[in-house]
Amino acid sequence: MPEENGIERLVRRGADSGYTDEYNCRIRRLFPWGTVANTKRPLTEFGCMIVTLEPGKHVELHDHDEEETFIVIGGRVTLEVDGAATELSPSDVAYIPRGARHALRNPGPDLFVMVDIYWDLGGTSQ
Repeated sequence: MPEENGIERLVRRGADSGYTDEYNCRIRRLFPWGTVANTKRPLTEFGCMIVTLEPGKHVELHDHDEEETFIVIGGRVTLEVDGAATELSPSDVAYIPRGARHALRNPGPDLFVMVDIYWDLGGTSQ
């Protein structure tokens, strides 16, 4: 059994991970991380999650106050941002500005996997 205050409290094991269904995707939220890494502050926030999008599924067009970046791990997806579209594939990185309307579509046949990092610097873009 690992020590409560040892290095194991700083490691989040994939085998113990929980996914939720959000935005028509499977999402594993990495940060904020409970009492280990509180990345949400009164005026700022940083978050990170693993997102999987099954073949044939899509994320509806939406926008939000946070800035966001997608780092593609596997599969291919069509990204739409403010009416323009492009394809993303493994090792691509996309930046989504605050307030930009964006959507994802996985035309298949493979599972799409990305790391989604988002941040809010108290209403200011940096």
